[in-house]
Amino acid sequence: MMKEKRYQAVIFDKDGVIADSEYCNVMAKHIQLKQAGVTVDWHYHDQFLGTTHEYMWTTMKEEFDLPEEIDYYIKQWAEVRKELIEKEGIRAMPGSIDLIKRIKSQGIPIAVASSSNVADIEADLQALGIDSIFDAVVSGEHCQKGKPDPEIFLKAANALGVEAQNCIVIEDSTSGVGAAKAAGMKCIGFAHPDAVKQDIHLADEIVTDFDKLTVDHLMERN
Repeated sequence: MMKEKRYQAVIFDKDGVIADSEYCNVMAKHIQLKQAGVTVDWHYHDQFLGTTHEYMWTTMKEEFDLPEEIDYYIKQWAEVRKELIEKEGIRAMPGSIDLIKRIKSQGIPIAVASSSNVADIEADLQALGIDSIFDAVVSGEHCQKGKPDPEIFLKAANALGVEAQNCIVIEDSTSGVGAAKAAGMKCIGFAHPDAVKQDIHLADEIVTDFDKLTVDHLMERN
């Protein structure tokens, strides 16, 4: 039987890959923690890139002995983040929307698989004008386990109707790359020069500029 020469679908992480949203994500947490009397360094939050809200707030609740329940902080975070985005806007990562449109124009199925909740994913995609372009959207809310567990990417592949080994994931975080490889997928690590540095050495390839990534190169098997 002839081996497939091309991959069949692409799955995108959202924060730090499609949307330049980490500033608002982190600033919202900064505001909340300050209200609770906790001050941390900006890079304290690097450890949570790609993880779920439940994991993030459970960790901070235990570390700082926060008094409220986890759901309270998640809902408050979403509200503060929304206010920041409404005030300052949300930007796309350079070249991300053009890459998505180039892939879609070739009839290749595409999905978003993000640890963010559904409402935040939909709001960000709508703000960027690409909410109708994806064939599937999978949220951390749809999963029992967060990245680096492969569940979210396996669900995305299933939603697209494509075998996991025929999918490519584009990720920027350590946990996201780990999840993609655990799912048996090819992983492109995105390391924008201005982004927080993550350990993504397990990715099959690392790119720093989406504008230089052709669809043919992306989809071709080595």
